Amino acid sequence: MFKLVKSKQNKQNKLVEVYLKIDGTYFKRWGCALVYKAGQKIIFNSFTVRENYSSYLLDLIKVIELGYVIKGVTSDGVTSLDSAVKTLFDDKQNPIPHQRCLVHLQRDGQRFLTKNPETPTGVELLEIIKQVNTIKNHYEKDIWIKWFKRFEERNIQVLNQRTYQEKEGKQTWWYTHKNLRRTYRMVKNSLPNLFLYLDYSSLPKDTNGLEGEFSHLKRKLSLHRGLKRRRKINFVKWYFYLKSQTENT
Repeated sequence: MFKLVKSKQNKQNKLVEVYLKIDGTYFKRWGCALVYKAGQKIIFNSFTVRENYSSYLLDLIKVIELGYVIKGVTSDGVTSLDSAVKTLFDDKQNPIPHQRCLVHLQRDGQRFLTKNPETPTGVELLEIIKQVNTIKNHYEKDIWIKWFKRFEERNIQVLNQRTYQEKEGKQTWWYTHKNLRRTYRMVKNSLPNLFLYLDYSSLPKDTNGLEGEFSHLKRKLSLHRGLKRRRKINFVKWYFYLKSQTENT
């Protein structure tokens, strides 16, 4: 059986300021790896049953205990992580920025709307989302936000349209364009966190580096399909431990 070794990141024993990319990846039904990357270095990882507030909160505390000063976070916007960040860094005078990963936003938007939306409203919203990752300055940001708000004003009736049905004497309803509305709400709720990278030059606007790590890990793990769950978990932990040691040398 593998023996897990505690990672020795931040060997200088001094405080190091970092902007973190944080993401999780699931391995079917047997768990989720949470990974924390600063620049090109994986500085911490953990394994849990699923992404949740407690897991993220404990992980962030451990990162701080390793001697890292967290100056900002980029993630896919998962609520549990956002809550953990606010718990630890809820300083109204000096809050840390939490950037929404633009690649995740684009990917989720296309998944909800499909590549070929059925309505003109969906076509326009997809085009707006496609352009979000091209913003390079505040001028372009302002134009993009105005575009989205005009879209909202023109299409609010479609976005709020409901379908009603009588069932057993009771009237039920649902949003007629469920995925369209879901995408619109996702973008609207993310607005405060979409362009923080423009004000913080070291803050990543996506978590792309971690996506590549996850793909590579899963290819490696697929070569050991006979491993039991505990050994698979140890394999994942060792993978990221060895990556962190290689990157720190």
